[in-house]
Amino acid sequence: MIDSEELKSRVEAILYASGKPVTLRMIMRMCQTRSKKRVLEAISELKRRYEQNSSALELLELPGDRYYLKLKKKYMELVKRILRKPLLSRGVMRTLSFIAYHQPIEQSKVAEARGGATYKHVRILLEKGLIEAEKSGRTLILRTTPLFAELFGVDNDPSVIRRKLKERMRDLGVDLGKSRRIERAQPSG
Repeated sequence: MIDSEELKSRVEAILYASGKPVTLRMIMRMCQTRSKKRVLEAISELKRRYEQNSSALELLELPGDRYYLKLKKKYMELVKRILRKPLLSRGVMRTLSFIAYHQPIEQSKVAEARGGATYKHVRILLEKGLIEAEKSGRTLILRTTPLFAELFGVDNDPSVIRRKLKERMRDLGVDLGKSRRIERAQPSG
């Protein structure tokens, strides 16, 4: 059995290397332990350590027993200058923006508007924890997650997200005519 310090180090390594939310079950499997209690204690201790030591990192607990180690918002601008590769490709980012603006929206409607690559984009966004999907008949209903709101610095409220995106699109001179047509066609809820 590994000691608690080694367990914390392993959990931290897993969360750091993943770059996306990781389930508790996956952390337990990778640490080769069946003790949910020990892993949760390690996560709590890491979270406390980041909060108390004025760290640039923070550990977030997300719905579905998922955990995410990320840079604090106030350091994002600082490191943007040295990042070579964006977190998301332009196409994936456009799909995410479309989902955020029209949420909740059927995946089939996103594919209709964004093309066949939508399914790959949705898979990437789900893996990164930026959107969630709910089965509805033969399609999925897509919406953004609290992690999306946190990373993009907006309230986790579809109307607030939509308003912020409209403001940004107006600033960029984007025509909102097509968006309004799709908005009327989306499911309610």
